[in-house]
Amino acid sequence: MRLYRVFLFRNSHSYHSVLVRVTGTTMLAKYQTFFIYALLFGFLFVLHIYFAANNQDFLFQSVAIIITVMSLCCGVICVLLESKDEQYDYVFKTGMIASVPLCIGLGWAYNDMSVGFEMIIFPLISILIHYITTISRIGDTYGLK
Repeated sequence: MRLYRVFLFRNSHSYHSVLVRVTGTTMLAKYQTFFIYALLFGFLFVLHIYFAANNQDFLFQSVAIIITVMSLCCGVICVLLESKDEQYDYVFKTGMIASVPLCIGLGWAYNDMSVGFEMIIFPLISILIHYITTISRIGDTYGLK
């Protein structure tokens, strides 16, 4: 941990400053895993639209299955992508929260782009998957690494 003096402003006779405590990582580094997940998810989402538009059913279904697994297991996948041990808990819980709106959208898509029972079932399945992962915990990595 380092302390830095940051000068805020200067009046006619003195400088006013603040000491800032900095740890070894930048603030954005803790979101790196989510950025990688979002890029992968976005790429697959565009790919599934492309395959659907070009009537490539097998490739469309394959990508749709991967998107389904990524939506249901967002926290688990984010832990697998995370490289820093101290971030596992934060990444897992944030991924679990992010999986709920993803699964609501997934349910909407599985119900032919209309409101339906799937929009409730998929988030509940995701929460169940994340809950089972936490209770079968082995160490700090939830038994994933």
